Amino acid sequence: MTISELKMIETPGGEISYRENGSGPILLLMHGIGGNSRSWKSQLETLSNNFRVIAWDAPAYGKSAKRGANLEEYTAAVIEFLDALSITTVNLLGHSMGGVVAQGVAGFHPDRVTKLILSSTFMGHGLAEGTPLGEGYNARLEDIKNMSPDEFGRARASSMLAKSASSVTRQEVASIAAEVTHSGLLAACKMLHHADTRDLATKFKMPVLVLTGEQDGVVIPARSKEMASLIPEVQMEQLSGVGHAGYLENSNKFNLALENFLNA
Repeated sequence: MTISELKMIETPGGEISYRENGSGPILLLMHGIGGNSRSWKSQLETLSNNFRVIAWDAPAYGKSAKRGANLEEYTAAVIEFLDALSITTVNLLGHSMGGVVAQGVAGFHPDRVTKLILSSTFMGHGLAEGTPLGEGYNARLEDIKNMSPDEFGRARASSMLAKSASSVTRQEVASIAAEVTHSGLLAACKMLHHADTRDLATKFKMPVLVLTGEQDGVVIPARSKEMASLIPEVQMEQLSGVGHAGYLENSNKFNLALENFLNA
């Protein structure tokens, strides 16, 4: 399976890199803090039979320009990206960090989102400006400074995956995480540290699917369930036997859940 080529597009806030494949209704995929547009290799290949699948690189990931480290700036980047591509509405999937951003897009710009999929995500930490980052984020930032990219990638893969994950999947997740930069990670940590989507979630007008990984130790299912309890029109599905990277650990099951929801 080959990955779609990396493309670039100019927006008012700077260039954004992305990958796309297929035609039809648009499905925009937004990766997590340890990912990038390569994370969605299976979805770009398989779901492109029925959708125009677009996977972006978040600010300071891939070749995307850096933005301000807050939810409003990340949300603005998504809207500018869609506008640059002349896209009015999308089916939107956000995973982990991308799920927090997706909630910002769906909450601040509900007319742009047809259906919303929130994968292994939560509502942000909602901490005030000026409060120090949590120990977990500081530990990751120390790791990325002190480890080689390969070492950092392997460490992230170890925390993201279920014990049963194949060696091929481990290598894939590690190679993607190895491409994360300190500037991208720092901005993402700050954004998540301050973001709070509680009020937004209660006002979603579109259908929402919340996916969790049974063995996810990064965003435990209980945190996603708390988020889902606030959403008016929501479905929940837990993927058995996977950790935080269900889109790669069991892409068949993950993709089927997406197709069933989007085609309903």
